[in-house]
Amino acid sequence: MKLVKLSLAAIVAAGALTSVASAASLEEAIKNVDVSGYARYRFDSKKTTTVAGQNTANAHRFTSDIDFKAALDDNFFGVIGFRYDSVDVSGERAKAQTNVGVNDNGFGEYGQTFNVRQFYLGYTAGNTTVQAGRQVLGTFFTDDMIGTGIKVLNSDISGLTLAAIAFDNLQGNDGDMGTKAAIFGKKAAVNQATGVVADGEYVYDRNLYGVAAIGSYDPVSFQVWYAALDSVAQLYALDVTLGANLGGVDLSLQAQAAGSSVWAHNYRTVEEVRQGQYALTNFSDNNLDDATFLAVELGAKAFGFDGSVGYVNINTQGDGASLISLEDQGGFITAGEDLLDYTLIGADQSIYFVTAGYTFADKVRVGADYVGSRAEERGNYVDAYEAVARVDYKYSKKLNFKTWYSYIDRDNNEADAKHLRFEARYNF
Repeated sequence: MKLVKLSLAAIVAAGALTSVASAASLEEAIKNVDVSGYARYRFDSKKTTTVAGQNTANAHRFTSDIDFKAALDDNFFGVIGFRYDSVDVSGERAKAQTNVGVNDNGFGEYGQTFNVRQFYLGYTAGNTTVQAGRQVLGTFFTDDMIGTGIKVLNSDISGLTLAAIAFDNLQGNDGDMGTKAAIFGKKAAVNQATGVVADGEYVYDRNLYGVAAIGSYDPVSFQVWYAALDSVAQLYALDVTLGANLGGVDLSLQAQAAGSSVWAHNYRTVEEVRQGQYALTNFSDNNLDDATFLAVELGAKAFGFDGSVGYVNINTQGDGASLISLEDQGGFITAGEDLLDYTLIGADQSIYFVTAGYTFADKVRVGADYVGSRAEERGNYVDAYEAVARVDYKYSKKLNFKTWYSYIDRDNNEADAKHLRFEARYNF
């Protein structure tokens, strides 16, 4: 009898994916399992200065996303993805621990340190692929947000991909979603003992539907997106990029027009109210309004040098907040690291940015960003800028190191911030 040695990854993938209707034997499944993902270490040091004082936070973060894709019978395939994500607070021995199991709250977006991030079944027929289950949304208005639903992709037309999505369960604890605290629908109540909100729905409780057309016809590429967040807002975006090479210089011009059309103009957030030595949970009422987004960026690369200049204009149709992106910066033109946020916009903004860098021997890039912003709210202007210095080292095709330092200065006694990050990342 011939013994076959299996790695832990192969055993997990084979066991999970070959159980689907006994679609493939164990040996066949192992042969057809593709592994993708990354392992990443980050160290962040943040210092925020306000009128009230200073706050410093240092932390180590360990993150890994690993996806296993297995070909099943006929045109079916299955994907299961695992995520490990933990943070050790630097200098705090009591919190420098990694718990996996009971009472494990983990860090960030997924509620626990180790979990199943994706689990879906796919079917491909000709140039059409259907994916059903828990998966990355993959929209223009999101970055790495997860949801449960259906995604359909079709590429019958050469150079053009048509997409449609329908998700009825969105990832609610994603820290990059500025509207995650917004409560819609029924008049909500708060249990003062537990702090739990009842009879109210958050943004992530609503269904998300969308369609898109994504094309590339040299030298032009484009994306057209429409998404509807049920009873909250409609989101739309147009992205066009033109590329050319002139005398050994690669040039690109990217333009975007986007906006949000809001259905729910009122929302509530939970706040803590102090009454003497007691803290009570209460609500604050807020407005949500339409917004428009216009952006342009000109980029150039030649002889190791690269640079870009850009301008962004955001206009809100009223005195309330608004959103352009649902989670993180999505596919929108952006720059810097911490200053810009398109997920919860409180005022009209005019933004300009400049980036520049030089790459040595195709390995080490040294660069800098400068982002300036002016926000207008009720006739008052708040100016801010962010300066970022960067060093990236591409050790190999899969292993990369990078570090950057960001400094944010805000007028009108707003919070200033300093942020240092070091990152090592290995891609599978």
